[in-house]
Amino acid sequence: MSEEAPAGKARVLVVDDSRVIRIAARKILKDEFDVLEAGDGEEAWETLNKEDDIALVISDLSMPYLDGMGLMKRIRESAEPRLANLPIIIVTGAEDDEEAKSAAFAAGASDFLSKPFDSVQLLAHTRSHVRLVKTETELEQTRTAIEAEPTIDALTGLSNQRAFTEQGRQCLSHALRHNDTLSVILIDVDDFDKAFIKYGRTAGEAILKIFSGIVKDNVRLEDSGGRVGLARFGLLLPSTPAEGARQTAVRICQQIGARAFKIGSDILKLTGSAAVITPEIDSETRFEDLLAEGQKLLGRAAAAGGNRVVFGQAAPRPQPAPTEA
Repeated sequence: MSEEAPAGKARVLVVDDSRVIRIAARKILKDEFDVLEAGDGEEAWETLNKEDDIALVISDLSMPYLDGMGLMKRIRESAEPRLANLPIIIVTGAEDDEEAKSAAFAAGASDFLSKPFDSVQLLAHTRSHVRLVKTETELEQTRTAIEAEPTIDALTGLSNQRAFTEQGRQCLSHALRHNDTLSVILIDVDDFDKAFIKYGRTAGEAILKIFSGIVKDNVRLEDSGGRVGLARFGLLLPSTPAEGARQTAVRICQQIGARAFKIGSDILKLTGSAAVITPEIDSETRFEDLLAEGQKLLGRAAAAGGNRVVFGQAAPRPQPAPTEA
């Protein structure tokens, strides 16, 4: 039976094999958050499956039984959206080199902290990620409530994630029957979550509407576009080889990067990263696997600094978007 969090406090899971570190984190966070503890990845995984209202995981990398990378892999590969989308702050020590940090980021880490962490740093990072989770939850609830048509994303007018997935399955089936090609593009607005936290929901939604317009302007009648995440768009391009998909992805990312938004006294510019998948289609090809591959490719793009197009099966070498013609 799961424990109930104190009223009004978001729950945070701190995972570290050092009891001293866990106690230090609890002391810093306990006034604002309900802090749960785990001494290794296995214990953390049990807690995550038992407690369904955890908003954030703060985990060490080096631990016995199941380390931080193993825990993160289970979370990101979970069939439950509440776990797969859970923000994870990885705490790195002196023994963790840059290669380990890059691997963790590519595997799905949301943020990093270094030991020893101070109270201001830990609180600021925790507040930001918990606030984003709360905002995304509210957005999802609002969108669900106002959607008149269950296949349309109310904010952008594009297909929602469920409809996009069904359209992808149909396109894949058609390509297999007719020995045709299909390209799939996933596009992330880089660091949109940070802009959302800083400028708020109204500005964030206005930006997404403009970027969704860019997506719509770049699809043909036979193509399909969808909003498949907070700031993630998907495109289905039937009968389109890798080179044609590459050109579309580069063009959209360049157009996203060319926009500037005046918010108060600030000028905000964002960039886009895209994953392009043009699979060799056979009877074993599943659309869900293509989406999973695209998510991994976007992780690579983010780890490399964003603002680039990366490629999956049967595609050209990765190139930064700004250098493309």
